[in-house]
Amino acid sequence: MLTPAIIPEQTDGGRALSRPSLDQWWNSFFEATEDAQVVCRSDGLVVKINSKAERLLKLDGAATEGHFSIFDVLLPPSGQKLREVFRHGHARSNTLHSVLIMAGGRQGGMTDLELVPLDDNHTLVTFKDVARRMRLESHVNRLVTAIDATPDVFFLTNADFRITFVNPAFHTVTGYGIETVLDRTDEFLRAPSEAEKVRAYLEHIGQGREWIGELTNVRSDGTLYQVEATISPISDMMGRFIGYVACERDITARKKLESDLRLQHDFVRSILHSLNGAIYSLDREFRVTHANDGWRQLPAEHGGLRLDGPPEIGRSLLEYVPDATRRRELREMFDAVLQTGLAQDSRFQASDGHHWLVKISPWIHAGQVRGLICNISDQTRYQELQNQLFQSQKMEIIGTLAAGVAHDFNNLLQAIQGNTNLVIRQSPQNSELHHWAEQISLAATRAADITRQLLSFSHRSEGRQRAVLDLNQIVQEAGQLARRTLRANVNLEIIPAPEPVPVKIELSRATQTLLNLCVNAQDAMPDGGTLTITNTLVKLPPETAARHGASAEAEHARCSISDTGVGIASSLLPRIFEAFFTTKGKAGTGLGLSIVQRIMQEAGGFVEVDSALGFGTTFHLFFPVAREKLTTKTPSVEQALPSGQGRVLVVDDLDLLREFAKTFLETTGLTVLVAASGREALDVLEKEKGAVDILFTDYAMPGMNGADLIEQVAALWPDIHPVLASGYLDERVTKRLENLNVKVLAKPYEMQEAAAMLIGLLPRHV
Repeated sequence: MLTPAIIPEQTDGGRALSRPSLDQWWNSFFEATEDAQVVCRSDGLVVKINSKAERLLKLDGAATEGHFSIFDVLLPPSGQKLREVFRHGHARSNTLHSVLIMAGGRQGGMTDLELVPLDDNHTLVTFKDVARRMRLESHVNRLVTAIDATPDVFFLTNADFRITFVNPAFHTVTGYGIETVLDRTDEFLRAPSEAEKVRAYLEHIGQGREWIGELTNVRSDGTLYQVEATISPISDMMGRFIGYVACERDITARKKLESDLRLQHDFVRSILHSLNGAIYSLDREFRVTHANDGWRQLPAEHGGLRLDGPPEIGRSLLEYVPDATRRRELREMFDAVLQTGLAQDSRFQASDGHHWLVKISPWIHAGQVRGLICNISDQTRYQELQNQLFQSQKMEIIGTLAAGVAHDFNNLLQAIQGNTNLVIRQSPQNSELHHWAEQISLAATRAADITRQLLSFSHRSEGRQRAVLDLNQIVQEAGQLARRTLRANVNLEIIPAPEPVPVKIELSRATQTLLNLCVNAQDAMPDGGTLTITNTLVKLPPETAARHGASAEAEHARCSISDTGVGIASSLLPRIFEAFFTTKGKAGTGLGLSIVQRIMQEAGGFVEVDSALGFGTTFHLFFPVAREKLTTKTPSVEQALPSGQGRVLVVDDLDLLREFAKTFLETTGLTVLVAASGREALDVLEKEKGAVDILFTDYAMPGMNGADLIEQVAALWPDIHPVLASGYLDERVTKRLENLNVKVLAKPYEMQEAAAMLIGLLPRHV
């Protein structure tokens, strides 16, 4: 039994308790506790033990009180910890966690020891069930793990609304570091517009009520996002408010999805009501269940239907079809779609010339065809565009044919011009023969210019390379070609700028642009008139520069193509650059001006138009002035040909060109071999064991073309230098030759140019 020194004196309503009463009170309290307890001295001697401790330690209380030490029931490591506590003394309660005990001479379980000092020499030791603590810790750990793992934001505050805990998602979502937010109120998270909501939820939790709602928050980088928040008050066991917990879910994506769905819904409705076509939804009995407003924009008779007013909901759509044959056709289509679930359409040409497309689609719900969607659209304009496309395709075929003709002409002109130049070089300069040969050469040069322009016009010029060209020269060359196509009652005047006007553009594109505008100008003058092309250098007016995003400070070249024709109505001007828009009826494709605009954009320029009905039209082409030097050609043929020593294999299926090339190359000192085909060229190289320096070949030859020949020669004799000459190469072939590192000569070529290129490839030349 404890001495009075151990247990403080107690009172009962102000009266001191007697010792028997005090002992009785203590024993009752000691036995009634749920935990196993002992009272021991600082040396470990147990002076009091309750029955629960006896059962836990498997001891006989009467025989052991005052006769055993608490260290006897603890394994050495745990006993050592307890000795340290007693040795240093402890004025406050203490707990030793996860202590192993002995029970009945054997190792027992694990427990926590709670140590409560009673006086300087006695301690109340309580054996606490560690499993309960571990279950509680496990529960808390799982709860913390779940909170840490959730993508939702959690944070706790104290009674002053200052943040005391945040989960990792807080940093991920808000961008704020954990250390930067602790002990702060949550106002920094809220957008300024949410002040009223903040007051509302603080008022709720102050009244012990939960608040649920949406808030707009601000991330650390200043971006706004929306959350769905649940803010709940926290109270202690006494019911006192100690803070609140906030759970916030980022609903920005959900809000965007909802907004997108609303937008899509409104968008679909707007589409249905904005379509030019009439859309009717029908049930399985072909009765109208819905109609958009498209029927209002269509004639009363459309697609075989006739509506004198709004379609009547619940009435069969077939009742609006006056023609019995057309009614039967539509009924068969309706039945087929209901049975197969596959859409069908039919084209219907009305007596007034309108073309209609009637498309019947299944209205499917839950995997079953519940009705039909009937879409009737006016295809008249589409039919017109299709006819224009056919016309455009015809023009493309003509262009291809023109390119082929130009290619053949170039081969013949190469033979004529080349042999003529040989005569010029070998005849006395003052002789009649020399003079006649010069005239033939001049005529051949002009013919070559025509074929080159024809190739440019048909989009078939080689290289597609932009160069710095004189706009004056471009206009002169385009004018020469235009004069051959203009009617006799159209007078062409060309007014160049006083000085060269350098612009960067691909020659064929520039020529095509001018020719398109010249043809349009002629069409605008059915009774004849004057077509004027003028070049000048200008500074852009500020409003013009702003309209086209150009610099008002930079100098521009302006090429103006003016006619004295009928002019263009102001209502049509905004549409003239639209593809397939034309005022020429079946005679036009509607592509010319759209091509002009695209070419000008590719060149970094733009187009302006001035026109008035009855006073003609002027198209102004604005080019940025190039700062580079003009691209120049090789000097005249009168220079002496370079000479060198080497072996050249000339391959061309046209005997005139083979003989010419052989003759002029031999005058330069080269040894020349010839072949009439790619197969024959390979045989020659095989016979010569590849002892050839240069392969000089045509492209278009029967059987094996020049590019194929070059590839085979490169594989067998890689030291042979390839040079290809052709009157026409498309972009695909040009790219292929670039990859093969092939030198290219465009026919008809100058002897000076060809000789310089070939001899320049020799290891040593003079």
